[in-house]
Amino acid sequence: MRVVFKQICISSLLLFSLICTSFLFGSSKVRVVTKVDGIDREYFIHIPTNYNGNKEVPLVFMLHGTSGDGEEFYNLHGWTQLADKEGFLAVFPSSGRYKINDDGELKTITKWNTLPDANWSLQPGEKAFDDIKFLRKVIDEMKSKYKIDAKRVYLNGFSNGGQMAAKCAIEMSDVLAAVCSNAGSFFLDTTYIPKRKIPYLYEVGNKDYGSDNEGPEAPLSYFDDLISTPGLTYKNGHHYQVDYNCIRNFNLKREFTLIGDTNFVMVATHQPNNPGPGTGYEFKFVFVKGLAHIYPNGKQHPYDGVTNHWNWMKQYLLEDSTAHVLNTLATINGYGQGTYAKGDTIHIWAKQIDGSVFTHWSGDIQYLESPNEYHSRVIMPAKNIAVTANYATLSAAMDMTVMNIKGAERSKKLYTYFPADKNKIKGVVWFLHGTNGNPASMISDPDARQMMNLLMVQGYAVIAYYSEESEYDLDFNNDGEYRYTYGVDSTLLDIANVRAIRDTLIKRNLIHVNTSHAAIGWSAGGAFTEYIANSLQWKAAINHTSSGNSALSLSPKAIVPYLVSINENDFNDGAGPIGNQEARVHVQNYKNRGACAILHEQKKAPLYPERFDRSPLISEQLSKAIFEEIRINNGLDEKNYLRRLVNELKDAVLANPGKYPLIVGLSIAQREAVERQIQVTNAEHSLKADINALSLQLIEKACAITTPNKDEIRSNAKLKLYPNPTTHLINLPNVKQWKIYNTTGQLLLNGKSDKANVSSLPGGIYYVISDMGSGRFVKE
Repeated sequence: MRVVFKQICISSLLLFSLICTSFLFGSSKVRVVTKVDGIDREYFIHIPTNYNGNKEVPLVFMLHGTSGDGEEFYNLHGWTQLADKEGFLAVFPSSGRYKINDDGELKTITKWNTLPDANWSLQPGEKAFDDIKFLRKVIDEMKSKYKIDAKRVYLNGFSNGGQMAAKCAIEMSDVLAAVCSNAGSFFLDTTYIPKRKIPYLYEVGNKDYGSDNEGPEAPLSYFDDLISTPGLTYKNGHHYQVDYNCIRNFNLKREFTLIGDTNFVMVATHQPNNPGPGTGYEFKFVFVKGLAHIYPNGKQHPYDGVTNHWNWMKQYLLEDSTAHVLNTLATINGYGQGTYAKGDTIHIWAKQIDGSVFTHWSGDIQYLESPNEYHSRVIMPAKNIAVTANYATLSAAMDMTVMNIKGAERSKKLYTYFPADKNKIKGVVWFLHGTNGNPASMISDPDARQMMNLLMVQGYAVIAYYSEESEYDLDFNNDGEYRYTYGVDSTLLDIANVRAIRDTLIKRNLIHVNTSHAAIGWSAGGAFTEYIANSLQWKAAINHTSSGNSALSLSPKAIVPYLVSINENDFNDGAGPIGNQEARVHVQNYKNRGACAILHEQKKAPLYPERFDRSPLISEQLSKAIFEEIRINNGLDEKNYLRRLVNELKDAVLANPGKYPLIVGLSIAQREAVERQIQVTNAEHSLKADINALSLQLIEKACAITTPNKDEIRSNAKLKLYPNPTTHLINLPNVKQWKIYNTTGQLLLNGKSDKANVSSLPGGIYYVISDMGSGRFVKE
């Protein structure tokens, strides 16, 4: 081994030992040359100013990209400065130099040996170096000369170095605690088996098309589609392929959580199927706006990859025994409680309590994704936590009653609720059934009824409306289905009916002439919400399981706040993967022209034993027995996710009735209730109560962030926050005054600067309101 200081080679072993002692006590740049398979290999070491050799410190590798070398990355990007601050040793190895064939172009250039998983090949006669052996030797040599904490060896790489980092995450996973790849990862559609499964992070810019190449920026609002939908044209589906390869190689769940700011950085996190030391850790996919093929360090791009990558890596230890520690999640008045490891994602649900309606969770809600939804998810911290489901009591008068009112041409049968004091009515919300449906079926559906009950206790009037075709067995357009008269035209029959009903309600002194209205619909009724709300200029339209209308999404006249909720396993006519993709496009069309529009994508959830008790026809005891019958017949996986869609389960029952005696013995109404809850759980073609709070927020506040402070001045501008997620500091460009709230609207911090120190806040989700706009960030 040869050691070179500032390009001055020292060959004497005596001098080497003396000089080694001297540089242990000050910041130094050291060049080391070592032999691997008879070939000289080079790496550069940065020894931090505070290193004294008295205690073990972390070791961090940074691998350069194509055409680079270790010294180049030593001098750039800020890893040496961070090493001085954080007290770790940083190593910058150099790759080999080869004659390669790069997509038909012959080059002589430096490359890490990622073959065969590479988009280049060696020219004839060239032989690739064993880089895994080289990097392992670097670790061994560093351990022999310095006090290295073997549990805290980390590796980071950029571009071709990012591809090498991915290879190391497989072949060196027995010695590495965590790995980051930037702008380069697995390339071929090949499955690799790691020695142990370790935490892995992949980061790329939304305009990164490779070295010296740029292309159109992919909107960060499409990020979830880019990594979950194969065959998209952007970069030939490369982001999906990277995500899919990581899911497969590290045995991850396909579902992911998504956080961040679509104007800056979005982060998708996959959790492992089998969490624990060596068996599975999280994978983060980081998507950065405005970033081309460069390694961001907070200077040439606002995103500080150096600090963020270190903060993420340093939380992990090799075979960390603390990962075995389980903590307790308690769900008072709910389901999902148990013991879990740090980082686990747990679904929780509020109990269905007769005579009451869920309003919000309280307790350790900073770990909940949606503290105001009856079905939420908890990201488990390394401590015991508890959350409580809270309810509002329904008065005896809060019920739906039948009312007949003359429509435009015929009498209309409605199911209605009106608060006693019309002066306190916040608005009227109209519920619209699906194809061939009726309002009676909507008000008896537990999910629709939960939303109706929530509106009642919040002071709204509720009307369940009958389409003209369904109520009178008419088929105006001869399509064989009973739906609505669609169009932005107030003279169309269903819209004219609603106008006539509204006018009658005003005359009967049940509502004011200026009372606001909103629409909530499912399937065909969901599609109709967009038309009627824009025809009559209502306050909001909420569309469950319909893609919506392309022309309206592009029309400058369609300005009513609009929520579209699509379901992962919705294969109904007009929905499915194509319909869901159309919904994504339509919502983006609204946003592109500045209209208020929200897209919600419902993913399947686990089935819990008490699920069927949501129907008044099924007791809790019977629900648990039905759950067990489905489970013992291989209907659930190890996480209690359904293995079959509802129609497939029905076919299984018909084919093997002897295996399902309990389900076969149910009444028709009970069986329909079971099927309905399976559809909701499985994210099939169904209206769901999972977005009740989101729907209410749209009705009351459009797309604005809500807090309990009624006099708070809010801006519709999107505030740029970074880094996000953060550990201690948030940058607020151009901001002069700001306030930070938690998810319940409680004011926690305020200040008058362009930075906010949030180190005192516990981990969770927070909102910023400022003179320059509003935004959301995650505190890790």
